[in-house]
Amino acid sequence: MKIIYDISVLGTGHLNPRARTGVFRVAENIAYGLADSKELDLSFCADSDLAASLDYLRTNPKLKKISLSLPRLTRIKNFLDGCVSSFNSEINGGKAPLPKKISLRVARRFTHSASNLLAPYSLGIHPEELNRADVIHSPFYPLSKQIRETKQAKKFLTICDMIPVLYPNFFESDVESLFTRILSSLDSDGYVTCISHATKQDLCNYREDIDPSKVFVTHLAASDLFYPCPDSQQILISLKRYGIPETPYILSLSTLEPRKNIDHTIRSFTKLVLQENIKDLNLVLVGTKGWNYDKIFSEIAGSSQLKDRIFVTGYVADEDLAALYSGALAFVYPSFYEGFGLPPLEAMQCGIPVITSNTSSLPEVVGDAGIMVSPTDTDALCHSLLEVYNNSSLRASMAKKSLERAKKFSWKRCTQETIAAYKVALSS
Repeated sequence: MKIIYDISVLGTGHLNPRARTGVFRVAENIAYGLADSKELDLSFCADSDLAASLDYLRTNPKLKKISLSLPRLTRIKNFLDGCVSSFNSEINGGKAPLPKKISLRVARRFTHSASNLLAPYSLGIHPEELNRADVIHSPFYPLSKQIRETKQAKKFLTICDMIPVLYPNFFESDVESLFTRILSSLDSDGYVTCISHATKQDLCNYREDIDPSKVFVTHLAASDLFYPCPDSQQILISLKRYGIPETPYILSLSTLEPRKNIDHTIRSFTKLVLQENIKDLNLVLVGTKGWNYDKIFSEIAGSSQLKDRIFVTGYVADEDLAALYSGALAFVYPSFYEGFGLPPLEAMQCGIPVITSNTSSLPEVVGDAGIMVSPTDTDALCHSLLEVYNNSSLRASMAKKSLERAKKFSWKRCTQETIAAYKVALSS
């Protein structure tokens, strides 16, 4: 099978590390799986962020041997764009003398104009390679006009969730706009991989013109970075690195944004500790700032009696995540809505009890290994936290179930499900 896989989103993440979100990780792990498959003849394309995508491939030892399809005019345009970037660096760097800066500005103007002239003729994929392709797969960005117009290859798009159109209040307007373009690029003859049955159901309800038999579920997996850390010294080192005391703690990990319902976690923790007069329990919130996060910090500030027992770490390095997960009494994740829900799976893979929401895809991921509550029910969350805090045998039982449940998910299985979807499409 000849597969062309769009790595534009990997280029975006390579260019801007803050863009290495869940979508980036999903696209990258699928790329790794496809690259390892002996069944596929794989090449890449990049309809946007081309220069960054090329640099990503050059610096990625697992993928750098895979070619990226580029027509000649696109290569020339990419070279010109690189020249413009170099000119900008020299002009803005402040080191060049004034006469040279003037010359650079003139060169930049002509180079930029030449690049713009080539833009209408620059294609994301070489036409000959496009004609040979059996499948073209975009793991995130909209399918380009060139791809949509091809008649021979089967066109695949990965949908991670439908939240931007179902619950636009959870996103900034530019995210909703991009997602609308992504969905609009999907024609009725296209195929979709969804990362959960819940997301498939949401898509089919929203786009009734799409045949459900053309929508496949390819469950995700947690990274190998997540494992039960048996080294208590390593856990203490990681705690100290982020200013977290050795006191027992409840862990929550997510981007700081409204959809993750973190203010509800803080209120529930505060109510539990004050109501039960618990002296030895902290709350640790791991994650970078997303958007509209002021309410989270206002909630902490409002918990005046307990604000010294609530720790916001910000970004945590990959090598510390397993230790922070493993050291926690439990993991809490009362998100309003998820397309999959990787953090609960990561926590289960580290062997700790999980308390999460009973909405969207989360029951599909956690199964009977965790405790599920309504994301708006403070009393239910407090009760669940108290149960886990008080009952060591319950914690041990849940930890065992977590590890067993996590084994059901792997990137190898995700790759197999993806390739199986390709085969079904090609047989139709």
